[in-house]
Amino acid sequence: MTHHRTIVVADHHKSLFVCQVLDRDSGETRRLTLPSRRGELEPFLAGLPGPVQVFVEACRSWEWVSDLCEDLGVDLRLVDPSRMPEIARSSKKTDHHDVEAMVQRLVVTGGLPESYRASRSERELRALTRRLSDLRRSRKRYVHQIHALIDAHGLPAIKADFVRAAWRGQMKSKLSRLSWLDLECVLLQYDTNLALKAALEGELEDLLKDREDYQRLCEIPGVGGVIAATILGESPGIQRFKRARQYAAFTGLTTRVRSSGGKATLGHITREGSPDLRWALGQAAMVGIRARRKPTAVSGFYRRKRRRGKPGAVAVCAAAHKLARAVWVVLARGEHFLADPTSKAA
Repeated sequence: MTHHRTIVVADHHKSLFVCQVLDRDSGETRRLTLPSRRGELEPFLAGLPGPVQVFVEACRSWEWVSDLCEDLGVDLRLVDPSRMPEIARSSKKTDHHDVEAMVQRLVVTGGLPESYRASRSERELRALTRRLSDLRRSRKRYVHQIHALIDAHGLPAIKADFVRAAWRGQMKSKLSRLSWLDLECVLLQYDTNLALKAALEGELEDLLKDREDYQRLCEIPGVGGVIAATILGESPGIQRFKRARQYAAFTGLTTRVRSSGGKATLGHITREGSPDLRWALGQAAMVGIRARRKPTAVSGFYRRKRRRGKPGAVAVCAAAHKLARAVWVVLARGEHFLADPTSKAA
């Protein structure tokens, strides 16, 4: 805020851009409500005396405003409303109230609590990996629907049969016309899902295969191409985490701690952050544990937990937490994963 002449504090929605404009030279403050369209905001921001800094509440559809500010050379900061009690706990919830609360905090403290602003490439990668996760979940639903249909007619089959033309021909001959039509609809959705999944996985492979961070992630036992892409997509700006434990907390794999009267109790994991990131770390931990190879620090940690009587799910979760710390070392420090648990990092 020190070197910017014009400050714009805004609450951005799909249809409206409610803001206050502060001119630091003249001390003038203007309150404006603009249509939330690029054709309206671009001349408005371009016409402000610079340098310009914009504070926008991190909410839906902030991405195109961020891209517009980047094109215009405007410094944009995303405001985290959950860290502002004036907004999060206020009984009065209006756009103008939120903007006024942000302005008052900015004037008093000189800053606002910020959210990480992902770049275009980071957002595009995250969108692809999340779409792949959606396909994975919907594929499971289609498999369950197919099993339900064929089991209802006493024709059980394994999942591998679903893509075979011979099996489909048998089902068509054994089922009634309407029952086959019902099954065929689900099979077509299943086929489309498989085709889209293969296309996305190929696109991610072409996009990331030359990146060093992707290659280092794939060196970790249990981490394949899809899991590595998901970790990268869900961990933008990993350098903002100064310690491995901060990144582990970001994944939601850290246990809750309740302490009272000198006694501390560990609860369930927080489950904060991205569920896709937790899935990727959990899958990588399980694959690495089951692999028949020399034990790593993660698999050895899992086995120690099991020997102490921890349930399998709890031990896997703990191993995924340890793997998250290793991922931070690999990505934030640029180091290679140490397969030998007795080795020490350089």
